[in-house]
Amino acid sequence: MSDPKNQSWTRLTGKGVYPVEYASMLLNPLRNLICPPSLLIRRMGLKPADRVLEIGCGPGYFSPAVARALAQGSLTLFDFQDGMLQIAAKRVRARGLSNFESRQGDAKAMPFADNTFDIAFMVTVLGEVGDEDAVLREGLRVLRPGGRLSITEVFGDPDFVPREELKARAAKVGPALERSFGVRFYYTANFTKPA
Repeated sequence: MSDPKNQSWTRLTGKGVYPVEYASMLLNPLRNLICPPSLLIRRMGLKPADRVLEIGCGPGYFSPAVARALAQGSLTLFDFQDGMLQIAAKRVRARGLSNFESRQGDAKAMPFADNTFDIAFMVTVLGEVGDEDAVLREGLRVLRPGGRLSITEVFGDPDFVPREELKARAAKVGPALERSFGVRFYYTANFTKPA
């Protein structure tokens, strides 16, 4: 019989869904040196009234800052693991914010209507899901025409998707590359849903 703790460690260091048992590691303040929430918010071009979907929110490292930037808008936290959603929601509420909701599900078949969000974003999530093209299609589907799909990748993540691979996948699925920020090992690529 295999040891569940050993399975979690293998998932932590290998490809696939990040284990909720190690969620606290994703909240390390040193992460601010590499990928501060304020930089991500600038790269996404958030507006105060946007309806935003955070795909694979994990324990909510970015969630409080994004919710705070949406003074008239709203944030939907979305994750495959209910445990991650609970941690993220608690972090947002602890900052006195209520302009958010949580939804559990699979990014390959999201439980949202077409044309729901202004912006959908994910950080080091795309490579975890197993079918990147399906997630890109779903991300586009839930965006309003002209909406933005923002994808950030950081080298060192076991599921890192190189920028050129992401661009090739997006070209097959249909969003237009609007703008790309950063260097090869840490970048954000913003795509626009055709109007």
